[in-house]
Amino acid sequence: MEPSASLAGLIGLVCLVFGLIDYLIASGFGFFFALNMVFGIGCLIIWLSANRQALGSMVGSRRARYGANAAVYALAFVGVLVAVNYLAAQHEYRVDMTSERVYSLSSQSIKVVRALKEPVKFYGFFEGGVNQRARSLYQMYAYASPNVRYELIDPDRHPELAERFKVSVMGTTRVQYGGDNGRGTNVTDLSESALTNAIIKATQTGTKVACFLDGHGEADLSDAQHNGGFASARQALEGDGYATKKVLLASQPAVPKDCNVLLIAGPEKPVLPQELDEISNYLKGGGSAIALLRPPRPDQAFDESGLVKFAAQWGVKAGNDIIVDQVLRLFAGPALGLSPIVEDYNRAQPVTESFTQRTVFPMTRSVEPDDHAQPALHAAWLARTSKSSWAETDLDGIFKRQEASLGPEDRKGPVTVCSAIDADLGQLAGATGRKARMVVCGSTDFVDNQHINDFYNRDLFMNSVDWLMGEANEISIRPRTMRASRFRLTVAQFSIVFALSVLLLPELLLIAGIVVWWQRRI
Repeated sequence: MEPSASLAGLIGLVCLVFGLIDYLIASGFGFFFALNMVFGIGCLIIWLSANRQALGSMVGSRRARYGANAAVYALAFVGVLVAVNYLAAQHEYRVDMTSERVYSLSSQSIKVVRALKEPVKFYGFFEGGVNQRARSLYQMYAYASPNVRYELIDPDRHPELAERFKVSVMGTTRVQYGGDNGRGTNVTDLSESALTNAIIKATQTGTKVACFLDGHGEADLSDAQHNGGFASARQALEGDGYATKKVLLASQPAVPKDCNVLLIAGPEKPVLPQELDEISNYLKGGGSAIALLRPPRPDQAFDESGLVKFAAQWGVKAGNDIIVDQVLRLFAGPALGLSPIVEDYNRAQPVTESFTQRTVFPMTRSVEPDDHAQPALHAAWLARTSKSSWAETDLDGIFKRQEASLGPEDRKGPVTVCSAIDADLGQLAGATGRKARMVVCGSTDFVDNQHINDFYNRDLFMNSVDWLMGEANEISIRPRTMRASRFRLTVAQFSIVFALSVLLLPELLLIAGIVVWWQRRI
């Protein structure tokens, strides 16, 4: 053999080995792999061309047989590795080494998914159909139970699925139980607590009906064209598993018995006294209602005086005012705003105990809990505006002169814009039920088509409806964070670790190689 050809063969083998290592470990840099393969194969061709005669005599030699055996063993080892990786892919096994169990579900969630009697599928609607955080969270559920599957969907490419599951907000997860024809619910919060509670809600049996009072100029459930319509609110309810329908109490003797919750969405005309009596009887029978008021106007375009008196009878005082807040505009200084931002929530109430997000209440009046209400009526505030806001009573100044200022007759913020009533009907005269619940908010616009997707308005609205239905979150899972694990080394300790882990093994291999090579030369 020519020395140069032998050297080319060794170089070719080295190039091929490093090319394969690059392909298996870091195949993103294809140029390095291609260059090594082309150069390595070229070098091997040079070596084979220069040693054709020598190769013929080597085939039957003892060294060739040893080489063939080594090749067989190597192929067998590679085959075992491939088989092990295939089995590992088919039978996944995870070990969470973090101290806070960041990459594992809580024991509550595992208990819920392992008790599933029918399959659950997560449909994640994200831009481009890609969201690594959602995929990782879904995978933890799928690993915990074979009854859980998931799929990430681009709503722009599959609008039919978004329409089918009533999804209108990017980042929504549809939790579907019992197949495509089963029950389901939508959640916009990408967290373990939200998904587990959504599974619990989807697995509950029975039909939930949300009834909307109609006949007084209320926001229209079927209106998706105008800003003031309630089609988006209806879609949010239907996506959460509710059936919706209109109720015309003027022509009915009572609120239908199948109504689980009654929604009064900003009537523009007076609600008749007999209708209010029917609503009161519905509540006294153990019903639930949510009343969304409109702000008063100097021209009395909206007449909600009867509904305001009704709310007062149940422990909530609606003010004859409009909430004004100061907003800071860039290069323009503070200005008056009629859409106050709300960040203050009552942590003692189930509706808002874990609510930390912002909401906006455009054109809202104050709705304060009455401290002097009957003992049976437990009224509490849910959301209130900032300290820079106030309840403005000069309606002419706002609507006619477009100006407002805090006067002695006005009330300084914080001002309540949403209140809840939990009534103990056992202490209430004429009641036949045990419990009644009602939520009163000072704005109808905060859940209309224009504003329901602003900040977290949708979530606050759905939290309120769920509480009225008695479906407040049943599981509270503490957020877990990854805590860094560190240890400090002295210079001497670091030198020992480096020598044993980085230098020792290559050194021993090199010495062994030299010994074997030297013995074969003798």
